[in-house]
Amino acid sequence: MKSLKILLPYLKKYKSILILGFIFVTVSNVCSTTLPRIVGIAIDDITSLTYNTDTIIKDIAIMIGLTAFSGLFMFLTRRTIIVTSRKIEYDMRVDFFKLIADMPLQFFNKNSTGTIISYSTNDIAATREFLGPAIMYTANTVTTFIFSFYYLLSINVSLTFLALIPLPVISILTYIVGRKIHFAFKDVQQQFSVLSSVAQEAFSGIRIIKSFNREEAEGKVFLDESKVYFKKNLRFARIFSVIMPLFLVLVGLSQVIILGFGGQQVIKGTATLGELTQFFIYLNLLIWPIAAIGWITGIIQRAAASASRLELVFNELKENSIKEVIKDEIKGDIQFKDICLKYNSDYKYVLKNINFKIKQGESIGIIGKVASGKSSIVMLLQRLYEASSGEILLDGKNIFDFPLRQLRQSIAFVQQEPFLFSATITENLRFAKPDASDEEIRKVCQAAHLLDEIKTFPEQFNTLLGERGITLSGGQKQRLAIARALLKDAPILIIDDGLSAVDTETEKKILNELSKEIRKRTTIIISHRISSIINCDNIIYLENGEILEMGTNQELIENQGKYFEIYESQRIEEEINSMI
Repeated sequence: MKSLKILLPYLKKYKSILILGFIFVTVSNVCSTTLPRIVGIAIDDITSLTYNTDTIIKDIAIMIGLTAFSGLFMFLTRRTIIVTSRKIEYDMRVDFFKLIADMPLQFFNKNSTGTIISYSTNDIAATREFLGPAIMYTANTVTTFIFSFYYLLSINVSLTFLALIPLPVISILTYIVGRKIHFAFKDVQQQFSVLSSVAQEAFSGIRIIKSFNREEAEGKVFLDESKVYFKKNLRFARIFSVIMPLFLVLVGLSQVIILGFGGQQVIKGTATLGELTQFFIYLNLLIWPIAAIGWITGIIQRAAASASRLELVFNELKENSIKEVIKDEIKGDIQFKDICLKYNSDYKYVLKNINFKIKQGESIGIIGKVASGKSSIVMLLQRLYEASSGEILLDGKNIFDFPLRQLRQSIAFVQQEPFLFSATITENLRFAKPDASDEEIRKVCQAAHLLDEIKTFPEQFNTLLGERGITLSGGQKQRLAIARALLKDAPILIIDDGLSAVDTETEKKILNELSKEIRKRTTIIISHRISSIINCDNIIYLENGEILEMGTNQELIENQGKYFEIYESQRIEEEINSMI
């Protein structure tokens, strides 16, 4: 139950409505538990031959009124508590999405997409059942039991305690079976996360699966995980199916006790037939609330299992919350001071003693072998990772002094493999600037050397792209990503190998167009091609996470080090390609 504490803020938000719901369920149960009393009195009057037509009509009217009011207030209970639970579910989904969006990149490295989807669907839905049905039926069970117990005691104390003998057994069974339900459902939810991850990966990589003819093999992986999910669900269902039959048996035992001992008291004249009838009606009233104990226990345990999984997300956000200290406008001066980075304490250093400066409006190129740490530098600048030691200064201030949203709003980023949404070209571009005009969009597409190609599409800017931009070539996706970054008009521009999918000639044309834009902002260009960074104000050569060489293109060529070797090999390659 401790894990359900994450729901307290939501319960406080709707406290007044929930209290109203409790009042409604109380009034409903006052009416329903008063009804057997009227029935018992009427039966005693009939057996004593003191009944007349007026009394019969009066009792019938009272019974109809009590039944109608009981139904009306139970309807109002559902309209308050159940509807509120749906509102809380909506709030939780909204808050969860905000939480996920604010999570650091390490969170997504540790949790698969399938796991996150499972959190936002199954776990929130299971938690919602506690907020609605569990709360409502708990209130219904408690109030029904209290009023029924009061009336039973007022009729016959000894018979009441005899009828309630099975209650301690019910409590023990609830505790034992409830714990088993909790752990069984937690296993089900965890396996659902695995199953979701397998399905998500298969659908995302369907082109690779088909090209390697791996449909049958991937289908078997999914089938195997589905079997595990089926077995865990079956185990959970078996445990859950035991509860209600056991409770109904115990309720039946209470009825046998009443019939045996109560019948003897009626024969002896120490109890009336009306009183015995009331006992049976009250027990019938208690059948559902008592049986619901098991059902509610299952709901609460499922909710607790899901809430404990969601709690991990909420706690991780608290651990990674960032204080917002200043909100000065970011201009673009960047300095890395003795930066070292490890992704994990068990791993080796990805970056070691990185030191460089970029003045506002200047450009810097970063080149190096694969896995030399090039992309890690820009990840640190965006605070997608946190440096193990050292500090990054932005306009002379530590980047952690800036609000995270402001920092990232000041950076336009182009990835090597850009993500495009299943939307139109215009909608993908306006992701960077929702209020961008058509003229601004055309301008940035021209700068990215993409405008002429868009004009050849049947719907032009209204062309709908497939999932992840599947309808575009690799080069078109990269250029669209560059246009989107330019549209953001941020003071810092990062291009992480964003021209790797275009040919050399197209690259030259794009860089020529971009030269005007680059001069307006601080720019970092990461590339495997020297042609992409040759005109940068400064160039860094990285190897094994360390800066081996730094200077202008001419200085590095004259130095005749590692950079010069790459320069010469690419120059010879271009000459050979031009002759072919």
